[in-house]
Amino acid sequence: MKQAWVHVHIVTVDREDRVFPDGGILYEDGVIRAVGESAEIERLALEQGAEIRDGAGKYLFPGLINTHTHLYQELTKGRGSDLSLEDWFPKAMAPVGAALRERHMEAGVELGLLEAVRSGTTTVADYMQHQPIPGLGIVELDAAQKLGVRMVYGRGYRDIGRPEVIETPEKIFADVDDLRGRYESGDGMITVWLAPAASWGLSDGLMRATRQYADANHMPIMMHLFETGSDDAGSRERFGKPAIEWFEEAGLLGSDLLAVHSVALGEEELAKYREYGIMVSYNPVSNMYLASGVAPIRRLLDMGLTVGLGTDGAGSNNSNDMIEAMKSGALLQKAFSRDPRSLTAPEALRMATIEAARSLRIDHLVGSIEVGKRADFFLYDPMRSVKSCPVCGDITATLVYSGDCQGVDTVVVNGRTLLSGGVFTQADEAGILARARDMAEDLARCIS
Repeated sequence: MKQAWVHVHIVTVDREDRVFPDGGILYEDGVIRAVGESAEIERLALEQGAEIRDGAGKYLFPGLINTHTHLYQELTKGRGSDLSLEDWFPKAMAPVGAALRERHMEAGVELGLLEAVRSGTTTVADYMQHQPIPGLGIVELDAAQKLGVRMVYGRGYRDIGRPEVIETPEKIFADVDDLRGRYESGDGMITVWLAPAASWGLSDGLMRATRQYADANHMPIMMHLFETGSDDAGSRERFGKPAIEWFEEAGLLGSDLLAVHSVALGEEELAKYREYGIMVSYNPVSNMYLASGVAPIRRLLDMGLTVGLGTDGAGSNNSNDMIEAMKSGALLQKAFSRDPRSLTAPEALRMATIEAARSLRIDHLVGSIEVGKRADFFLYDPMRSVKSCPVCGDITATLVYSGDCQGVDTVVVNGRTLLSGGVFTQADEAGILARARDMAEDLARCIS
């Protein structure tokens, strides 16, 4: 079915950063067929018998792309607050991870995806680091398919830690093979990545096995790297060398690596990031929440590296709101550097769209409004939100600094409308909220 929006202000985030103040978009079978001035798109839409919707007063952006979260943590909001990473994980998250069951996973994932869509997010990279029982990946990816959200699924694993979550390489990679066979298809709605938990959860052998599997199967890797100084301290204690040396010797480093956080980077680490073309997921709210520090984003950008934006899980953020992440990410860099240009609103938007897509290796599919890409976008209506009304200058600055979930009017993923007029079309929002509340209470009982 052909569909079109006309008389909408379009921010394409394409190579030329084109903007159409009175623009239109035509899409069919999940693919963008035409983008341009409203009059031309309306003419094409009428000729082709498309369903036409008027977007007057609304602003159309590429769908936001969350490069890092843990959706199961939706059931842990407020748990373990006011702790450092080194205290927060063993006290708050490790017990949760060991107790997770299918019912908790489904409830957390569904709630997290609803929250993502409400903030204009169309793609979520979920890092599922806990696997206490088999089949949790199937539960999560079934939920993503049902709700229609594009997902990059990081199949997490470790061989150091609580016995409930330790796995062998054979078990890990067999599950990865199974998930790829079940869910990966030509439309790119679901892709599976390797997601080794963190350096302190991996033996040297599993680190090396990860690189061997990745190379043999052309599969990218996402991993928590240098979130604090614990990576380096642990490597020096275990192997007598800096973490960056261990990572390089074990084969972890490569242009297929998405280094999540990357806060505690010195000159040696920065040099290796540049040498290998490592991609970075910037998670400002989480870094502030856990007092981990400030990632050197301006340095990374000036080095030509790809940096995408992420929320991190609700356990260290309390939301999956990508609009909030854009604002927090820009303001944190400004405050730290005392330079208002250290991260601008347009840069924050790019980090949440096309650069995020590039960091997840899906920029050929999404991340900008261009002919041939998938129809992943959202419409923002400032008249729906007291926070973002009026728009007195650049709409990108309004979205980044004054935007909120109330202003998100419509969300389309792969040509399928998931949110229309602020109402979910494919999901029972009230039912999902009630189930998440009940499962959070159930999970707490399982831990206590």
